[in-house]
Amino acid sequence: MRFVELRPSPDGVPLRLHPRITWLKGLDPAARVSVVGMAHQVALGEQPEWGGTVEVGGEELDLADALERFGETADAALIIDAASLPEVVVADPDAEHHDIGSLESARSRLRDLDERIAGLAEELEASGSVRSAMNAELTSALAQVDAAAFDALDRADGALGRAARLADRPDPWTGMGDVAARIEDLRNHIAEVDRLLDGLPSGDRPALAAATATARAAIVTGAVPNPEAMALAQAWSSLHQRLRGLESRVEAGGGGTEEVAARLDAARVAARKAEDAAVPRKISQQESDRLGQLHEAMIQAEQKAGRAVRRGAGKAAFEAASAAFHEALDPLGYPTWAAYRMGNGMAAVPPEALEEYERAQVALEAAELELAMVMARIERDTELQDVLAAIDRAQEHAIELLGRDPNLDAADDDDDPIMTALQALTVDASTVGVSREAGLAHLRDALEAAGAAGHESLTSDAAIVALGDSWIQVLTAADDLAVRLLRDRERANEELEALEELGDGSRVDRLDEERAAVREAEQAVAHTRQALAKVVDARLKLHVLAATELNLAEEHDDRLVQRESAQLLVQLAERRNDGRAGADAAAALADRVPRGVAGPIPVVVVVGEADASTLDRLALFPDDVQILVIGEGQGMDAWIADAGADRADTIEAGTLV
Repeated sequence: MRFVELRPSPDGVPLRLHPRITWLKGLDPAARVSVVGMAHQVALGEQPEWGGTVEVGGEELDLADALERFGETADAALIIDAASLPEVVVADPDAEHHDIGSLESARSRLRDLDERIAGLAEELEASGSVRSAMNAELTSALAQVDAAAFDALDRADGALGRAARLADRPDPWTGMGDVAARIEDLRNHIAEVDRLLDGLPSGDRPALAAATATARAAIVTGAVPNPEAMALAQAWSSLHQRLRGLESRVEAGGGGTEEVAARLDAARVAARKAEDAAVPRKISQQESDRLGQLHEAMIQAEQKAGRAVRRGAGKAAFEAASAAFHEALDPLGYPTWAAYRMGNGMAAVPPEALEEYERAQVALEAAELELAMVMARIERDTELQDVLAAIDRAQEHAIELLGRDPNLDAADDDDDPIMTALQALTVDASTVGVSREAGLAHLRDALEAAGAAGHESLTSDAAIVALGDSWIQVLTAADDLAVRLLRDRERANEELEALEELGDGSRVDRLDEERAAVREAEQAVAHTRQALAKVVDARLKLHVLAATELNLAEEHDDRLVQRESAQLLVQLAERRNDGRAGADAAAALADRVPRGVAGPIPVVVVVGEADASTLDRLALFPDDVQILVIGEGQGMDAWIADAGADRADTIEAGTLV
């Protein structure tokens, strides 16, 4: 198969390729990537975005039609570095001395490469064992995190505050017995929190997520995560982390809105029940008739009991009739039949029912006031209002970007539909419009700004992107801990300031039980705080390990490529003395040409920094192989001119789309 004409875009100028060697001169980095990607897709039988014409068996066919008819399942090893092309040295058959120095040098180089490759493989294997241990450490730390511990502390703190208000105490810590010990404990606690905060990594997660997604789109083809959606997802996550901390502050200040609203609902139910018990309800005619019948039956039973010879039998009948009558009368709130007949219902209400009614009304008013105070405190909390407004704006942005509201059709088990939808949103990599060099340079800058280590020594595009993903995980864990630590420090500092103003205090009072609950919750928080710190530390270690592994893998792959060239040089050197080097080199290169159903696939040769004279070795390729040369090696124009129009041609184009 030969490329006759390529059309990178419908409106662009078509590229008319030479059947043997074509130098694509002056291509920018994005265009070079496009050439390689197109040739790779053709070799695999995939339809590229480019159009064009190809020659198969002397017949010119449309590129898409040819791929549909033949398909190509070649091993798409299409990129050959010009520096790796074998040098051909034909020995003088009349020479008496045969130089074997180059052979020994090649063999020595091959042995060195084999040793280094084996060593790198061992290091990677050992690194895998370390990674397993680190993952186990991370899993263990996550298992120790009690997500409800901080909420429990906030509830205990809030309960103490409410108890103090009910006890008419201006400060919940007034009257504490051992104030000095508590002050010392709080100071140590705050120092520990500050130490943890100072050691946490920090960085702009949305910016890093956008840079990582953009770089990924610049180095691959097909569907990739949407960079804008990735940045918005991290911003959404960060805002909700902050919101949890601020809600915690509201909780400790007197209860969250849900808890206070629940208490208000309970107070309303109790007030209605007390009101029903304190005010007689209206009696229906049916109930009145029934009550009259029972009263008449009781009177008759009483009269019979007075006349009966068998006093015991009459008395039992009377008591049964009396019980039935009072069972119907008592719930109506009347103590006697006379009271019922006179309609004096209020006089029949028990005093304890009236007292309960008054208490229920007071409790209802207190619950309504508490909710009003919470709502007012929320309205005054400018930081909380700013975060809520930012979340609203982020949700609007997400709905606009997604084209729908994920909350409307979310699955029951999806706790955060917007986050899930943003992370699943993809775009075609070609639409991002960032060159490989620009995308990777921007990602390196973002990693540097975010404090990530290890990217400096990496050269692989995919490795740098993987490091971006790894550091986002580190920052997410660190931000989660930071939000909790800041709230923990704020609460402890408020208590410390109050205690430092108290003096010695008294030994016992009504709030000791609530204070004990706070201290108990603090112990649980300390355990979870340390577990979260272990999570961050494990994430950091895994990131450093990832950077090390990626660097080792890069070198390992590079050495394998070098080993392939070294093996070829050894083979050529071994045959140098019998004048067969040219044939061997040609055979070796022929083996490197991918071949599909329709014959050899065109080969892409990257010149790099090699001198153009080294491209004389392109003549070693079989005559039926078409060669596309990209790069700016010195002396290329002269080389093409010397090659002649029957062997090579030049196409000068900066961009192809």
